Amino acid sequence: MIYETHVKGFTKQFPGLREDLRGTYAGLASDEVLGYLRDLGVTAVELLPVHHIADESFLHEHGLTNYWGYSTIGYLAPHSPYAANREPGENLKEFKGMVKALHRAGIEVILDVVYNHTAEGNHLGPMLSFKGVDNASYYRLVPTTSITTWTSPARATRSTP
Repeated sequence: MIYETHVKGFTKQFPGLREDLRGTYAGLASDEVLGYLRDLGVTAVELLPVHHIADESFLHEHGLTNYWGYSTIGYLAPHSPYAANREPGENLKEFKGMVKALHRAGIEVILDVVYNHTAEGNHLGPMLSFKGVDNASYYRLVPTTSITTWTSPARATRSTP
């Protein structure tokens, strides 16, 4: 049985979980959570995006954040705010520890990876990763008739001047 969950959301108010583990990878690896998942008969957890993210500028302008994590800038880099230990590099150790704890409990880990949502946004968005490395290779650019625009890989467009 696959249990789809959000690391922060699932552990933030989990009953009996220590305050310092709420909203974290370590919280998901805790005995309390592992016991709960085993009691449910869970054989795999599918984690909503756990890659490092940056909020899009339009969210900042409205005082919002991308709670779900669909604005990746660092695939294969665990999102730092989900780590209980905020020291540099500790998020990776904590993430690996979470995966190992889940595996020891007989629970597989599936990562939700969405390649058509990046924090770079459209042509007005910042240059954070793929856009600066090789925009045309990472995003599908399609000529149109007006201004130059583009979005993430699945819906990219670009007009020619």
